[in-house]
Amino acid sequence: MNRSNVNVLLLVLVLLSCSVLLYDETIHLFPAFIHSWTQSDRYAIALGFLNNGFDFFHPTTFNLQTVGGITRVDFPINEYIVALLMKVFGTTSPAVFRTYTLITSIIGLVFLFLMTKKITGSEMKGWLVTIFVFLSPVYVYYQAGFIPSIPAIACVFVGYYFFFSYKDNERSRSFFLSVFFLLIAALMRMPFLIFLLATLIQQAWFNWKSRRINWSEVAVFLFSLFLFMGYYLYNVHLGRLYGNMFLDYVMPAKSFLEFKEIVGEMIHHWGNHYFTWSHYVLLLFILVLAVYRFLKRNGFLEQDKKYWFHLWILFTGTTLYFILMARQYFAHDYYFLDSFFIPVILLLLFSIKNLQINSLAQKALWSSVFACSVVLFFIFTTKVQAERYSTGPWDRTEMTRQNFIGTETYLDKIGISKEARILVIDAYSTNAPLILMNRKGYTVLGTSAKNIGTSLFFAKWDYVAIQDIYLVSDVIKNYPLLTSLIERVGGTGKVSFYKRSAKAHPKSLKQFLGITPENTIYKTLVTFDSTSYEKNVSGTDHVAIVKNHTSFLSILDSTIEYGVTISLKASDLKSEKNLKLLVNSDLLTKKDVKEIQLVAAVTNKDKTLFYQNFFLSDYFKTTANWQKMEFQFVLPTIETPDDEVKIYLWNPDKKELWYDNFEIVIYK
Repeated sequence: MNRSNVNVLLLVLVLLSCSVLLYDETIHLFPAFIHSWTQSDRYAIALGFLNNGFDFFHPTTFNLQTVGGITRVDFPINEYIVALLMKVFGTTSPAVFRTYTLITSIIGLVFLFLMTKKITGSEMKGWLVTIFVFLSPVYVYYQAGFIPSIPAIACVFVGYYFFFSYKDNERSRSFFLSVFFLLIAALMRMPFLIFLLATLIQQAWFNWKSRRINWSEVAVFLFSLFLFMGYYLYNVHLGRLYGNMFLDYVMPAKSFLEFKEIVGEMIHHWGNHYFTWSHYVLLLFILVLAVYRFLKRNGFLEQDKKYWFHLWILFTGTTLYFILMARQYFAHDYYFLDSFFIPVILLLLFSIKNLQINSLAQKALWSSVFACSVVLFFIFTTKVQAERYSTGPWDRTEMTRQNFIGTETYLDKIGISKEARILVIDAYSTNAPLILMNRKGYTVLGTSAKNIGTSLFFAKWDYVAIQDIYLVSDVIKNYPLLTSLIERVGGTGKVSFYKRSAKAHPKSLKQFLGITPENTIYKTLVTFDSTSYEKNVSGTDHVAIVKNHTSFLSILDSTIEYGVTISLKASDLKSEKNLKLLVNSDLLTKKDVKEIQLVAAVTNKDKTLFYQNFFLSDYFKTTANWQKMEFQFVLPTIETPDDEVKIYLWNPDKKELWYDNFEIVIYK
């Protein structure tokens, strides 16, 4: 085995070893956390191929907002290969998809290493550029994920390896392979057409300058563009015939001011996710040295002009794409991968090309730079990954995923057919709940009265699924008619399932929820008219009488951080199952109530076991009229007698709120 092969093998072993450290806890994870919506859609397409007999030209998801779930989508070769692998291994585990993406990434990085080594003549530079990419935070996050950007980047690295080889050796095989891989990247993810067009423009310019036409190049480029346009037109036809689950139009900024805000948000929100500060420092250090050598030489070396010309084309193309899709960059970090990421990597590669590593001192310096960079990259990238995989009560997409775990088994148990169509109200993604139920259906993503009503009356559903925690506050509050249209058939303790009511008739909220004296564990009503309360009720001493209100009420103001609080020991509840907690109260919100929260928590002397909050400003507007507050919490299984349940109003910014008739009902 020659030295080159040894280095490639060593690189693969290093990347695999680092991958074990990076992905040991997440490789089996269902699409979750940042952009789980998009990732679950891609996972759904792979599962769809298993369910549609591997019909490549009719990709499907679980969502029936398109006809039969068939959807327009960029060339789904990755999802198709993943489906084949799932079939071979006999599992639909997300680990199959994640591992496939990781393997394609490593293959691409090997070719990046070989390309860097070929261009720079240095193995150390090859290692530095490769590790720079491998440990970039946004790349790390999606490198073992579901979106096609990573396989497309890998194809671009392979394509560029052969393209720049062709620029040196002019072998037709290298050119054909280059165009093939760049075409596959463009088909996988449309923005990657930029890289194929960049090679076309560069070769056209080269042929024009040399006053000759390379007809084999012309034929290959024309054929590749013909294939791209052929699939694009078929995709358009597919969308018109069946529908589309994916974005298919441009989203430029609406004004220059909005464009500036988008750029500012990208820097603020995603800046340290694109690269760590150690990446930026290294890139800046190399750029400064490269500019110094450029000025000292008074220009580019002749053999390097082809590289810089190509980079200029790429930055022009990706900048135009950024302008056309600017509003997507605001919230979607992977659009950076689709555009600027590769030009930045090539900028690093071409800048480092002519930096000397010859003398012992230079080797020592660059060895130190390499060692420090790898350590810092890894440390700061893992910190960013921890941030990206963190969650909390604010992350409703992740809460939805967790709530729907186990629903497939439950539906099978109660005899709901695999062919039953489920309408998920307040779904937070188009496919994740449906995948977890292993049923096709529909999703209501925003709980406006229009969205709920339209879906209920026009979607062809058999059952409705609603998360218990959002049922009262986000669904019934916006569409009270729902309680007379459906009736509960069962639930997992986190998600309830409903069928059409045989006869529509009005129900009170408690009737709809099925609250009866028999299943009520605890109930209390705090009216603030008394001077004595149950021992587990506190925060009732700040009361007043106001005009047009016949009784005492409680006030939160600049002197009060915590309002009425109900504290219950686990031993008082006497239940080992998940319990539901309904909170009712009358509110008067004459002033801004921003940051005032209704909180339910389960704690013990060591830690907080459960915490869920609702911001009142998300549900109530400033008004001089009294409003009805109704929220429901789903408490976790309470495991030890010392655990304590607390329900309270929290006023961290000392805003003003008047409230009365604070009622708590805990029921099975």
